Amino acid sequence: MNALLGRVVAALTVASVAAVLLGPEVAAIAGGLLLAFVLPGLALLGAVFSRRDLTAVERIVLTPALSMGVLILAGLAIHVVGLRIDRASWAVATGGVTLVALAVAWLAPRRAPEPPAVPAAPAAPAAPARAGAGGAAARAPHGLGQDATVVISIAEVEEALDAAEQEKAGRRRLVRQLLPLALVVLVLGGAGWLSFETSRTTHDTTVTALWAGPSGPVDRAGNRTVQVSAKGLLPEDEPYTLRVLSAPGKVVLTRTLAVAADGTWTEALRLPGAQRMTVNLYRVADDTAYRTLYLSAVD
Repeated sequence: MNALLGRVVAALTVASVAAVLLGPEVAAIAGGLLLAFVLPGLALLGAVFSRRDLTAVERIVLTPALSMGVLILAGLAIHVVGLRIDRASWAVATGGVTLVALAVAWLAPRRAPEPPAVPAAPAAPAAPARAGAGGAAARAPHGLGQDATVVISIAEVEEALDAAEQEKAGRRRLVRQLLPLALVVLVLGGAGWLSFETSRTTHDTTVTALWAGPSGPVDRAGNRTVQVSAKGLLPEDEPYTLRVLSAPGKVVLTRTLAVAADGTWTEALRLPGAQRMTVNLYRVADDTAYRTLYLSAVD
């Protein structure tokens, strides 16, 4: 990756993260698409393949593939470390990977240009001598001086060396062609393994549910009785608080739940019948509702 393209990708990455976190909906969508399908892959191409010139087809295929691999691995890593998975964490993770890959590509040694071919010096003329069949050296005639030049053919040796070099070049070319595919398989395989491990470790996760039974009839005072229940309540999240709000947002009722040993709670609540009610469940450390239930009005 050349310096100009690297600066453009870095600027787009910072702008995309800012758009996702702070920008309007249209800018956030555009920035999210760039972070999901384009920018991480471009940066990784420059970091991983700094010593190789990729074809246009390879760049078109690898850029979205590597970007989606980064997106998957980033989401799994965010979940593993216990952070909340949302657009902010994903934007920061993919943007960070992109900037790190750009730094690696910038620090990686560049491929040195091949030196120009130097023409071979012309061979010195040799003294005439007789050669045997197939280029073998001929026996010097009786009485020939020791300083006489004998010509030996090396065509077969050069052909053998050329064949060996061609075989090595073919092996290197095959490795270069298979490396992008191996990298994609490695990324997707790692994502699949992390997904399986996450699914296995979270298989027994307790899910908290809040629901209500049918409303009873409205009495002369305009109230009705509703059976509200919850399950999956955890001791470490106690005490739970239940708040019932009327349509204007006024708190009608507040309860501190008495959780049973099996993590359940149920109670018949007496609520106004002619109003739509909102039932919010809060854990001990929550400022926002952990679970929400809506009760329609009864005529």
